[in-house]
Amino acid sequence: MFRFPRIRFRSPKSTAHASLAASAACTLGACPVGLQATVLCLACPAHDAQRLRALGLFEGARVGVLDTRSGMVLDVRGTRLALGREIAASITVRPVAP
Repeated sequence: MFRFPRIRFRSPKSTAHASLAASAACTLGACPVGLQATVLCLACPAHDAQRLRALGLFEGARVGVLDTRSGMVLDVRGTRLALGREIAASITVRPVAP
């Protein structure tokens, strides 16, 4: 009797997390939904960086990516924060292993 070999597929989300977790740092705009990361640097204009720090998004803060459809929706210390793509691209983060 012939049996077909078992083929296991990985979900795209899990491979994206694995590839980003292996890297040292990336921009927040490149992070997929569900990723937890630590903020390393805010390279946006000074007034934008000051406002983000006042909202809790500062160097060393842990953020979670909730949505990336139009801009970025983040979980910052239990609060949802929406950012545009330009601002998200100017923030450097390090993914945290789950």
